[in-house]
Amino acid sequence: MAGGGAALSEVLDVAEHGLHPPLSAAEATDAVDAAVSASVVAERTVVVGGQPLPGLAFRHPLVRLTCYDGMSTARRRQLHSAYAEAVLRRRPDAVDTLASHLTRADDPRATHYLRQAAERAAALCANDTADRYYAELTARLDALAADAAQARIDRGAVLRRMARYQEAAAVLREALDDMVRRGDEGGQVLAAARLTEVLVKYRGTDEGEDLLRTYPPGPNTPPLAAATHHLAAAVLRFVTGRYESAHAAACTAQEAADAIPGSERRGLLARALGMQATSLGLAGRFAQARPAADLALPHAEAYGDQELLATVLSVLREHARRSGRLAEAVASGRRALRLAEHTGDPTAVAFERANLAELHLLLQEFGEAREHAQAAVRETGEQATWCTPYALAALARVRMGAGESGAAELLTRAGEVAEAQGDRQAVHEVRAAQAELLVREGRPQEALALLTGGSGPGSAALLSWAVLLAGQPERAARLAAAETVRAEEVGERLSLTEARTVHAAALAALGREREAREEFDRAAALAAELPYPAGAFAVEQARGTDWTTG
Repeated sequence: MAGGGAALSEVLDVAEHGLHPPLSAAEATDAVDAAVSASVVAERTVVVGGQPLPGLAFRHPLVRLTCYDGMSTARRRQLHSAYAEAVLRRRPDAVDTLASHLTRADDPRATHYLRQAAERAAALCANDTADRYYAELTARLDALAADAAQARIDRGAVLRRMARYQEAAAVLREALDDMVRRGDEGGQVLAAARLTEVLVKYRGTDEGEDLLRTYPPGPNTPPLAAATHHLAAAVLRFVTGRYESAHAAACTAQEAADAIPGSERRGLLARALGMQATSLGLAGRFAQARPAADLALPHAEAYGDQELLATVLSVLREHARRSGRLAEAVASGRRALRLAEHTGDPTAVAFERANLAELHLLLQEFGEAREHAQAAVRETGEQATWCTPYALAALARVRMGAGESGAAELLTRAGEVAEAQGDRQAVHEVRAAQAELLVREGRPQEALALLTGGSGPGSAALLSWAVLLAGQPERAARLAAAETVRAEEVGERLSLTEARTVHAAALAALGREREAREEFDRAAALAAELPYPAGAFAVEQARGTDWTTG
């Protein structure tokens, strides 16, 4: 019953309390001696609860299987029950063992321990194990005609973390149907919100919009369901480029989360604040974004969910990058990558690697950048997912920086995936990379067509370069000067370096040599101060170009 090996103390416990007639310790010891002499079992050390103990094990698994198959179903259930009782007496926290034996004993307590085992496995990011326990739990609850909807919702979270989005969506749809049949309005809101977040990952946003409209929170909706709904709305609006609206939804989610007792509150607050920080940054409100990100971190650390902590670190990494603190950004990015690897989500790993690749490019560490970008593309696999455009764009930028071919093809594929998924932020990222390639290739008019069509945040300096190379130095100077003022006001020091560089080049093209020299000096000093090696290189390249020739 134990599975091939067991602690001797537990074998003797079952013999005394679980057999009929019971065996005394002396009688059980005689039986053990006979089995050892017959070479059926052997005395071996077994590890129980992390501790090595004297134990018994079958000499060959076929012998154990033969013994097990030789018993009736009734006898197996009775002995599994007896073994579970022995474990309960000796190590009641062994929830995995108890879940296994109580399930095989068809004991009503099995559901309690299956849930505990599933939650423990999920907390440890043992995703395959958690998924198996949740599958057993839902099957058992279905057989008992009990409420399996919450177990399905929890299983959906595990499947989503494993990037098994289609399976997660199917499980969550079953949960939503269960909640509808039961008339559980709060459960409907929760299931619909969780389903929306999964659909955004691989199907786009239209179905998620319909779900959130169909199952909105009401005045009596539990705070957990309400907060989850508003977080799903924030994610959906963020993906579609509605950053101010995403920020508003995240603020509403924070208000709902504040009413939740216990540790769950910390996790939801971390998510809400992290989403606020990301949305504010992309809405151009960078100065307000960093405080929200800083507030999110202690909540994420206190909650202890490694997936959530990786997400918050990813937000902090982006803010450190835009502030010009590149060493800090790399440190946060590496920590986020380690956590993403531990959670087992290949899409999160690919996303973090893509961002690290871009950071190493800014530091002109080309070997590291190539390694991360290639690994990011490998992690995305054959099937396009939400992170595919980011991975392909990162590899394209590495190839651009190295002067290699193939960047255009990578970006074409990235754009197709981003458009199909309705991810406006990914679309903006890809368009900016395509425009950068066109500028490098001396095709500024085509770059302008892309950037004018909606380049997204962070592309003002690139737009200025395209305008300058298209023969419009006065307009380029105006655009770059405006971006210089904006970036300096909000503390985006990388953008400030880039804006000063193109502003200086435009001034040089206008024949304003003294002003151009001073602006080049400012850009070079800032790049050295940060330090920002790629920015310093760009300054020297631009300074060495004769812009008056057109």
